[in-house]
Amino acid sequence: MISPKRSAGQLPGDPRRLNLEYRTWHFVGSEGDENGFDEWEVSVRSSRYQDRPKGAAAKTVPHEIGSMRLFRLRMDERFSPFPFSDAEAHDTELSNLVLGVYDLGRGGYRQEFRDTMTTCDGDLLVLFDVRLDPAWRGFGLGPVLAAEAVWTLADGCSAVITHTHPTEFPDRPRPEAEYRRAVERIAALWESVGFRRRAGPLGHLLDPRTDEARDLRNERRRDLDALAGAWRASLRR
Repeated sequence: MISPKRSAGQLPGDPRRLNLEYRTWHFVGSEGDENGFDEWEVSVRSSRYQDRPKGAAAKTVPHEIGSMRLFRLRMDERFSPFPFSDAEAHDTELSNLVLGVYDLGRGGYRQEFRDTMTTCDGDLLVLFDVRLDPAWRGFGLGPVLAAEAVWTLADGCSAVITHTHPTEFPDRPRPEAEYRRAVERIAALWESVGFRRRAGPLGHLLDPRTDEARDLRNERRRDLDALAGAWRASLRR
């Protein structure tokens, strides 16, 4: 169980009323099959009751409190080597992540990856970034939300990969010790979802075929239940 840094009574709303909205897109045309690279934008929304006239039916209005970005690289002979090429064109950091598991010369997964994962018969999902409004941070919701997005999009994937680089840095550089602490904190959060640091260039990988990864997803769901129960209890004090 994750230990929140803030008390449930400080939550801006009911965590059980959070929902995820998934969006993706692709070009329509004769060369559509060459696109082995899917980008997913996941909005984190909180539903609140809308003010309404007395006697009117209840109505809720969702508003965005965060977002996640994930990429799926289709490791299929129809697409290779397009998945890496698309990642390289999209973002340098994304291509560096993918190169940790992708053998550019052979056009497939690295042997280190093949030796590590349960199976290599599947696509690669990248959890690229997670953003949450400050008011909702410190309650352990990041891993809960990330786990739900990963397990929704990882069907048919052999692995999920992520990085531990802080994404919300101020303009001024942080001291090395502060940066290292931030990296360690992010790594600990991802480990609570099921990511494990692998040897060599592989980075942090989640194997969706393992019981451990599924058990941790269920633990994060129980964390959400406990947080929601504590929030409701705080309203009665």
